[in-house]
Amino acid sequence: MLGCACVTPSHAGQSDFGVGLSLARSSNIKRVETNPQSDWIQAVMAGLSYRESTIDVNARVLAQVERRHFSHQTFGDDTAEFLDGAAVWLVLPRRLTWNIEDTFRQTLLNVAAPDTPTNRAKTNSLSTGPDFTFSLGSTTSAMVGGRYGRYDIENSINDNRRYTAYVRGLHALSVQTKLSLNYEAARVYFEPGTQFPSILTADLFGRYENRSSTNNTTIDVGTSRVTRYGDPTLEGNRLARVTMSEVLSSQSTFGVSLADQISDTYTDLIKGVTSSTAPADTSVIAAALQGADVANSSLYHSKRGGLVYVNNGGYFGYTLQAYRRRVDFVNPGQADYQEAGGAFLWSWNSGATQFIMSTAYTKRTFEGLDREDKERTYGANANYRLSPNVTIIMEGGRIDRQSTASFSNFRDDRVMLLLGYSSGPVYEVRSRR
Repeated sequence: MLGCACVTPSHAGQSDFGVGLSLARSSNIKRVETNPQSDWIQAVMAGLSYRESTIDVNARVLAQVERRHFSHQTFGDDTAEFLDGAAVWLVLPRRLTWNIEDTFRQTLLNVAAPDTPTNRAKTNSLSTGPDFTFSLGSTTSAMVGGRYGRYDIENSINDNRRYTAYVRGLHALSVQTKLSLNYEAARVYFEPGTQFPSILTADLFGRYENRSSTNNTTIDVGTSRVTRYGDPTLEGNRLARVTMSEVLSSQSTFGVSLADQISDTYTDLIKGVTSSTAPADTSVIAAALQGADVANSSLYHSKRGGLVYVNNGGYFGYTLQAYRRRVDFVNPGQADYQEAGGAFLWSWNSGATQFIMSTAYTKRTFEGLDREDKERTYGANANYRLSPNVTIIMEGGRIDRQSTASFSNFRDDRVMLLLGYSSGPVYEVRSRR
């Protein structure tokens, strides 16, 4: 491996760079039921990560590019880019901030089809705009803000742009606890020729927030109204969201999330930008519990619930997660589905060596198609750090899908070896497809 890396020290932030080479083998590269083909995949990747936290700016950016070559030409060589970043600029203290969030990645085109290069498209979600805060007293304030957003899909006419405005009234019960009343409205415009009408969404909800060293809780309760120009208006839709994380002990944490809301792929992607694990976590745990991100501009009614328990004590740790989800598309002609799954991850850490075993299960039932897919994923991962900068990663796994639809069953066994060089802990070398 040839590579170079550097650290850029500064008073404002830290940036790390890295490169990596990987060699993988798939026993069923096209994930088909009959006549499976194996192939070797060679990949080279390079990326950088930057973090800054000052009085004026708080920013985090992770960017990576990966080039793949399929030895037997089962697929054409391809290049995948990844970007996940967020920044908040304090223009005027306690008065005006400017926010920007962006995520660029590949998402599935068809949730019912196998995850292969031909079933993926490059998508980008962007959101940027100001927040104005007005003090109304020692514990009460008002916030007015706006956002410009874009959702772009490769080779698609369903790109859209959106303009969002909101008003919030906030009251602090204590340093850790806040109540707020929120009104958010967004107008979405689609490109000419698209199958979707322009829409206006309006959400009115109350929020309870608690942030402490042992508990993080957010509860939203309200209603949503969706106006589709040229189609009937959707009124009286319930909006309810609950996220809670409770520290049970020095080594264990329990979390729960519930949501009942009108959503779309753009909203789901942009909400995940600021997650600290989103850029680096490519395990089956993340894939199973986040559900499938699909390159789709349609609105859908999403009902979702999830549980997670994390225990990390010394050398050993484990994570248990389970979720259930229902997706009902607003526009006709798309198959609604129900999804349920769970995952288990066990890890062992000892100095320069880390070993991880994981398994995940997903069941997806499509309404009106008389179809049910069950997918089981097994994986083992060994990381060995040759030096503070050089890492060897060895992975092995299996994906097994059983479906009631004809010619939709498959099994794919994969192994992978990766050699990576990173200039520091801010950037981790791994595939982010």
